[in-house]
Amino acid sequence: MKKLIYIAIILLGFYSCKAQENKKIIIPEVTKEFEKINSSLFEDANSNNISIIESGLLKKFVKAKVGYSELSYIDNSIFIIIKNFFPNGNIEIKGLEFNNGSEYGIWYEFDEKGKLIKETNTDVGYDFGWDKILEYCNKNNIILEKGYPKQGGIKTEIYKNDDDGNKVWEISYYDYKKEQYLGVTLDGKTGKLLKEQVLEFEGN
Repeated sequence: MKKLIYIAIILLGFYSCKAQENKKIIIPEVTKEFEKINSSLFEDANSNNISIIESGLLKKFVKAKVGYSELSYIDNSIFIIIKNFFPNGNIEIKGLEFNNGSEYGIWYEFDEKGKLIKETNTDVGYDFGWDKILEYCNKNNIILEKGYPKQGGIKTEIYKNDDDGNKVWEISYYDYKKEQYLGVTLDGKTGKLLKEQVLEFEGN
């Protein structure tokens, strides 16, 4: 009996720690400061696709005719930093995005000379914001993938959408208890559950 109680205490401590870990969501900071990409990276690597790993941070660089892109994945964050640059290397736009989904917070846009020309708060109109969405996921045991997305499997996707003029959240995820791939739609202002449906998973 004592052994069973001891095991129960260990399990309780484990799930308590897991719950606390889920609450510690790290949100990277993106500033409005001017930036310039180091285009020589591509010359040295002789490639249009580069990956660099530095202390828990994976950076992926892509070169194209329209300019450059930089994606930064943080090991303990569910958000990624996205930056696009003009062909001259100057920053064009930057902001945060959910690992598999919509934009988060303020996005900054610049002209080709590097002047800040626009700030867009992508969360406007969503009174039931990202913090509430993350609480909803934690409460419903919806797994949020951190860091660079793993290949294959079902990933939780969170998107903002417009349903007949009303802002909504659309979440698709795998429910391990029901053993089903589910999709839910929540009201963007109140968080009210508007729709729940079983989805068909197409492997990737």
